[in-house]
Amino acid sequence: MTSFLPDSIEKVIDEFSRLPGIGPKSAQRLAMHLLHSPEMRVDALASAVAGMKKGLRFCEKCFNISNGELCNFCADPLRQQELICVVEDILDVIALERTGQFKGLYHVLHGVLSPVDGIGPEQIKAGDLKSRIEEMLSGGVTAASMEIIVATNPSLEGETTALYLTKLLKPLGVRVTRIGRGLPAGGDLDYADEVTLTRALQGRLEYI
Repeated sequence: MTSFLPDSIEKVIDEFSRLPGIGPKSAQRLAMHLLHSPEMRVDALASAVAGMKKGLRFCEKCFNISNGELCNFCADPLRQQELICVVEDILDVIALERTGQFKGLYHVLHGVLSPVDGIGPEQIKAGDLKSRIEEMLSGGVTAASMEIIVATNPSLEGETTALYLTKLLKPLGVRVTRIGRGLPAGGDLDYADEVTLTRALQGRLEYI
C-alpha cells in the first residue's frame, strides 16, 4: 500500500499502533498531535519514555514495580504485614490503592493460569507466594493471624487461578479469602471504579 506520509511519521504511527488499545486511526491522531506540538514537549516525551525503565526492578517480596529491593508498600512498617492481597498485575495494585480501603501488602502474580495459552503455575508467581508465606510462618508469624485475599479478576482464568491458589495455600493453615462479588463477571480491576472495588473488598468471603 502506498504511503502518503514521510517515513519518519509512518514509523511513529506504526509504533503507536503496537500499543494495547491503540488502533490505526488513534495512532495517526497521536502522531499528528506530536507533529503539531512544540519541540520541547516532544523531546520531554521522548526522554521520559527512554528513561522509564532505567533503575526500575521488581520488589523482592511482592514483585510489584520498585526502585529498590523493596517497593513502597513492603517497606512501609505501618502496612498490615499479615494481610496479603494477591493480584494479577501491577495495574490492579493501583486500582485497589485508589479505594483507600486496603492497608495490607500485595503479591503480584504477573499473569493467570491459562492452559490454552501455555501458562501454568511455573509462569506466574504462585510458588513465590507460597515460599513467602512459609518464610513468614517460620519467622514467627502465626497462621491464624494471616489472611490471603485472592483478588484475581472474575474471568475463567482468574477463577481457575483463585482455585489453584486456595488449594496451594490452605495446607499452610492460613485464611484464604476471595474478593467479593462487587465486580462484574469478565471485568478487570483496573477499569472498576472506587465504590465497586471498596464493596468488593468489604464483601470478601472465605474461599472454600
